[in-house]
Amino acid sequence: MKISYASHKQIEVANDRPTVIATNNPTVYYDLLTGLSSFNEKVKIFDDAYNELEVKKVIDWHGDAVTSENLTEQYSSLLIKQLEKMLTDDQRKILNNLNDKLYTAVQDSLFMIDLPLEVKKDDDLKRLFKYCKIHFNADAMRDPYAIIESILKVHLECGEESCIGLTNVAHYLNQDKMHDLNALVSTVKIPVIMIEFTEMKFQTLYGNAEFYYIDEDFVDWHS
Repeated sequence: MKISYASHKQIEVANDRPTVIATNNPTVYYDLLTGLSSFNEKVKIFDDAYNELEVKKVIDWHGDAVTSENLTEQYSSLLIKQLEKMLTDDQRKILNNLNDKLYTAVQDSLFMIDLPLEVKKDDDLKRLFKYCKIHFNADAMRDPYAIIESILKVHLECGEESCIGLTNVAHYLNQDKMHDLNALVSTVKIPVIMIEFTEMKFQTLYGNAEFYYIDEDFVDWHS
């Protein structure tokens, strides 16, 4: 996947390590953030054959993962669908039996009211999962690395092929955690873009990530 930003050099997004697009230029930073979240047309995405792709379909944009939308809300439907698909026959049978007992108990309780009431049985296990309010562990979601790791693992578990878009990662991860993130991306082979407002001298923090830089004079650097 390739990123084109205004008149700047093309950016190649790696699959086996994070791609950092860093700048100390406020205009560039704003353009990249709004472009990758589909709010301007200065950022365009192309596949390897140079076919233009719809940004919102190929970029799973989170921005600042610590302050962005609740992961449970964002991925709830995707996770429930995947969980239902992965159930074994025995697990499916157990849940269906428990579901039957629940509806029977509710129906029995209706006889306490002298009205012609009845339940409407629903065998959709996805709705049962939703009723159980499946969510990410609250303690884990207070750890910046765990949040980013969970986003990557959702993509892995659910077969999502979009590129994960993050910003301000260096605000939360030290060099050791950045090394762990690089290793995880290398293992799962899920593309990650990190938009960072920083100075070029801090490139070493990002380890072996692919590093692109646009300086305050709009000059491109890549190493």
